Amino acid sequence: MPEIYSSLENPILNNPYEEPTRYYQTLEDGTLNYSRIMKGRRPFTDQIASVPLANKAPGMFDISESGIDYNKDINLIRNEIRKWREEQYPGTTRVTKTLLEFWFLNPDRLNEQKHFFAQREAIETAIWLNEIAEKSNVGSNILRKLKEAEVQGLPRAAFKMATGTGKTVVMASLILYHYFNRQEYRSDNRFADNFLLVAPGITIKDRLNVLIVDTQNDISQDYYYQRRLVPRSLEEQLKGLNSKLVITNYHSFEPKTLQGNKRSPFDGKLDAEGNKMEAKESFNSVVKRLLGKFKTDTRLLIINDEAHHCYMPREKGKNTEEENSKDENERAAVWFSGLVEISKRFKVRSVYDLSATPYYLNGSGYEAGALFPWVVSDFGLIEAIESGLVKIPFLPEFDNTQDLSAPKLRELYAHVKEELSKKGQRTSKKEAKQEGKKIKESPPQLPALVKNALDQFYTNYKRDFDRIGDLFHSPPVFIVVCNNTTVSKEVYKHIAGYEYEDENGNLVTVPGHLDLFNNYDKATGRLVARPPSLLIDSDALENSNQIDDSFKKIFSTEIETFKREYARIHGSGSADQITDAEILREVVNTVGKKGSLGSHIRCVVSVSMLTEGWDANTVTHIMGLRAFGSQLLCEQVAGRALRRKNYILNAKTNTFDPEYAQIIGVPFKLFKSGKETDPPPAPDYKKVDAMPERQKKYEIPFPQVLGYKEEILEDIIRADFSTLENFELDGSRLPTETVMFTAFSETRDRLSLDQVRSLRRQQIIYAITKDLLFYKFKEEDGYTRYDKFNQIKSIVEEWYDTKIHCIGDTFPQMIMYADSRQVSEHIYRGIIKGTKTSRKILPVLNHYNPIGSTKYVHGLTAKPVYETSKCHVNYVVADSVNKAEDANLWEHIAAKTLEEMKEVEAYVKNNFLGFYIPYTNMGKDKQYFPDFIARCKTPSGKAINLIIEITGANRKDKSLKKDFVTDLWLPAVNNIREKYDMPEWHYIEIANDIRDIKNQLLAKLKETNPEKNATK
Repeated sequence: MPEIYSSLENPILNNPYEEPTRYYQTLEDGTLNYSRIMKGRRPFTDQIASVPLANKAPGMFDISESGIDYNKDINLIRNEIRKWREEQYPGTTRVTKTLLEFWFLNPDRLNEQKHFFAQREAIETAIWLNEIAEKSNVGSNILRKLKEAEVQGLPRAAFKMATGTGKTVVMASLILYHYFNRQEYRSDNRFADNFLLVAPGITIKDRLNVLIVDTQNDISQDYYYQRRLVPRSLEEQLKGLNSKLVITNYHSFEPKTLQGNKRSPFDGKLDAEGNKMEAKESFNSVVKRLLGKFKTDTRLLIINDEAHHCYMPREKGKNTEEENSKDENERAAVWFSGLVEISKRFKVRSVYDLSATPYYLNGSGYEAGALFPWVVSDFGLIEAIESGLVKIPFLPEFDNTQDLSAPKLRELYAHVKEELSKKGQRTSKKEAKQEGKKIKESPPQLPALVKNALDQFYTNYKRDFDRIGDLFHSPPVFIVVCNNTTVSKEVYKHIAGYEYEDENGNLVTVPGHLDLFNNYDKATGRLVARPPSLLIDSDALENSNQIDDSFKKIFSTEIETFKREYARIHGSGSADQITDAEILREVVNTVGKKGSLGSHIRCVVSVSMLTEGWDANTVTHIMGLRAFGSQLLCEQVAGRALRRKNYILNAKTNTFDPEYAQIIGVPFKLFKSGKETDPPPAPDYKKVDAMPERQKKYEIPFPQVLGYKEEILEDIIRADFSTLENFELDGSRLPTETVMFTAFSETRDRLSLDQVRSLRRQQIIYAITKDLLFYKFKEEDGYTRYDKFNQIKSIVEEWYDTKIHCIGDTFPQMIMYADSRQVSEHIYRGIIKGTKTSRKILPVLNHYNPIGSTKYVHGLTAKPVYETSKCHVNYVVADSVNKAEDANLWEHIAAKTLEEMKEVEAYVKNNFLGFYIPYTNMGKDKQYFPDFIARCKTPSGKAINLIIEITGANRKDKSLKKDFVTDLWLPAVNNIREKYDMPEWHYIEIANDIRDIKNQLLAKLKETNPEKNATK
């Protein structure tokens, strides 16, 4: 294949308005070689990574030379469209020819009004399929395959367009194409009478309002006028379009519950399966409510935006931390089923699907990541980058840790997920309410690596802010996408600050850690006039305290403009009903737009709301702090940073100038390609799951202990660090520098910790002292002993100067990244040594998840299993065996014994349970995972929880682990068990000989008398 060798200063290869003619060599592993540029259009294949991860030395062959079959339908359609385009669109109607010439063959058209080639190709493809395809063998074959791909008779054609390439303009053009042809050729059934546009949510639905013809303003704000899409000869006809157009989201397809006299007499009664019956409107009523202005049986064109959410799932799916496939499948079924029902009442010739990622999701019942079979055109992310339509992503390439697999900031969540809360704000609040408690605001709890990443990324952001903030008249935007609302709240508090009530009921403000994102004035403690950071998720929309009277006063002009526009679209008087949540949503939708509600926002901390449908073009930095179960999700999240700011052609290169985005924590992976081989036989996996029907009888809750503390009852506090090991700051684990790269140039960027080096010693001493007081010096009522501050501060100063040991490239100020609980624990051990006390041992529980449970067990295993009946979990997994014939030993014998003993009420094997005993060995924090927990009855009839360990003679740290259980864990937990309504905890080790397990268990229960042996 012809090629060009080059090292261009501008990594953008193609003019955005013309078909691409060059592309970077793509190696067989999916990576790009930017030093070798190939001539021609990048061939379509579904085996190329959506974003390349690294640059490699030039390879021998481009992927197009590697024997992959490129006779894909999309490549065939491209060739047919190219020939048709070169012939200037023969075979079309007069109206179609007028539109195509006006849009694409008009020399007087300004660049900013031209269609990008990505848009042009999608429009051409839709028109070719509708008017031309049936006239050729290739076209007829394509139409036949589309017919075969139909599900439940729904005729679909999907147009794959990368985020930022302008899908809304394509929608506007296709509406005009059908509408104007319909006005001219009323009996031609190829053209639609009416139009239904469906979006997945409110944000995207609101964005599509530019497709409503604006008849209210002196200068129209709709896309038909703004993008000059209507020839003068057809302008007069445009006025009637609004009566033919409905824009909605798929939620409107759900039948509503009937109220009042429309309710059924059976409403509220139980059906045969014991469920309450509710009267729902019929789908005829749904259609009347939604499409009442359209006459049934007329020709309807349906356009789906973000159409990867519309399919009929084959499986129920399951919600996991990677993806919520159960919820996604339920929503997709509502959307798809609604369209099927509509197609029974109207003549639907075509459903146009537009999406950057028209793939099947994990858990959908289809091959995960497979393209929808009705995809007819593709302009993917790599092509969009090569044509300059989106920003060029910088991704972590390597860092200076000793991690050999990948830089830590690339797969950030994988390194810290065990340290993050698994519960969202709603769950935490609900549980607190059930327990009669109120959640108190506490200092943000973030893993060291997260704080490290935020500081590195912020330093890089600040450089961009100082460089381009004034130039663009609105700040660059920094986004953090989190896994749940609790984690997003903690990140937000760390970044922007927070408020809490002290013991006297006074409101105290704590400023944010990152100055440009700080929402509080450091001098006065007040919320600043225009807070630069925004927490946005479902909880913030429902319970936000950021929209107060002062906010409304400051933004009075912008709010009035917003309400006026809202009234134009929704009718007079509707603006009076706008809620604070809608105003907040407008802030989100207008981030970075001058003169709007969100113009001042610099940082957005979110959960999943911003994965699509949000088109701010000032985003320069994205940090992912959540699981990414698919490359689809990676591309959606990264897409929030890829929308360009500037669309002016460089006169010298005839391309756009490059713009860049920094992305960490979004783990793009390569799609491997090449020769197919027979896969190895799949292991015989078993699903290990908690059984919901067993929960009431067999659930076992347990405390999630992170450490221990001893109450000090003396007034004078001293410390002795003479025998205490050093606290290590390990440069092999925390990067002090990360190199960012892009596969499209030789440029490298660096993230560093310069701002941390500048922290003053007293700032650090103050912060550590506050943490130590918070974790270790609290009264029973929960109030912190701040009267001890000066004593503790002197101790912290001694510790900071003598006990911190820096390894590698670290420096003492990096103690701020260390887990504050571990730092406090280390200092407190010195205090224990230096203070004569009467002890009371208490546990330090997991801040977010203090109580674990068997109900969270879920996993897969290839090891032998023993089926249970007296257990919340379906199987006991054997740890000490690998062959099925040995499965009658050790853990399985123990499980069989527990099943048979009448004294055992319930038990669980510690697999996928997460139950551990924290202990220390050689100055290192470790975790001990006992084998079983059993809830038993003693001879006196008292219930106890018994930890059971099955050990061999040479079990590592055997005696040390036992000492920690008996001397620390059991006393600590039993001191707080009544607070959590748990039975008393005990421990037994079944050592060396499993044959006598039953007698040993009975002896343990006999000697255990909770009334006499309660541990103090």
